[in-house]
Amino acid sequence: MNLTIKSDIRKTIVGFSILFFALAFSNFALAQVEEEALYPEGITDNPIHFSSAESYVDSMVSSASLSGQNRVYSYVSEPTISIYPANEQQNKHIGLIIAPGGGLRNVWLDKEGTDIALYLSKMGITCMVLKYRVNHRLDNGKWQLDFGMYVSEAEKDAKQAVKLMRSFSDKYNFDEDKVGMIGFSAGGWLTERITVKKMGKYGAEKPQWMPDFAGFIYHGSSPKNAKNVDEIKHLPPLFMAIARDDEKLPVDEIIPYLTAIVLNVEKSELHVYNKGKHGFGLAYENGNSVAAWKDSFYHWMMDLYPANN
Repeated sequence: MNLTIKSDIRKTIVGFSILFFALAFSNFALAQVEEEALYPEGITDNPIHFSSAESYVDSMVSSASLSGQNRVYSYVSEPTISIYPANEQQNKHIGLIIAPGGGLRNVWLDKEGTDIALYLSKMGITCMVLKYRVNHRLDNGKWQLDFGMYVSEAEKDAKQAVKLMRSFSDKYNFDEDKVGMIGFSAGGWLTERITVKKMGKYGAEKPQWMPDFAGFIYHGSSPKNAKNVDEIKHLPPLFMAIARDDEKLPVDEIIPYLTAIVLNVEKSELHVYNKGKHGFGLAYENGNSVAAWKDSFYHWMMDLYPANN
């Protein structure tokens, strides 16, 4: 082998090495997006407070995780947001708030938040990960904070996230009237609070805090919440995904609710997967078909706003 060829090989190896580390650093930087206050002016007389400081534990991280993290937060009393701007070359001019799950006592920030944001922002969707305020379960199983009061405060966090996201439309180059919210498990419950639960009060006159579209991922509710077709027809389009083997959300109990939505709300979709259990997130290792939900959700958004493709 002559010296010229050896030199070319060395240059190629160095080039690949630089590219590898650049990509690795880029991914790391994306995963390290700084949190910002959900309420820039603070919360006056915040009723959500604990004797324990906010903390997180590192749960098991899948080798396929986009963030390489799996933080589970507890004792959240000061809500935050993290913004993941759309890839400008792919920008679809759509904004999306992501509400992770955690049973209202934890926030699975990465598995059901950061990882989703990294995936969709690369596809051209500007994402906001919401770390909302939580409650806490005592050893006797009771809630530490009055549950009715907590529900009201958590709902305020969801509303504020939508309003704040709309205010970011010029800064991050997306359309103010194309702001959605997707929630996982308890985050789905929170998303439902400002969509389905409010449909009777506002009808077709949607306030600024109501999403233009929404997603419930392994979340469902009582059929009574969707029984009035005159009200349900005013809901924003909904995307729903569940697994038949979900041990925490029995399919036979929530199918009537989800079916009522998909039959009566225009442009809505319901996906029931054979396997996946509860909490599949991006479905790294939960099955083949369930792993397609994120692409279905993305393409569903493209169907909602075809001019943005």
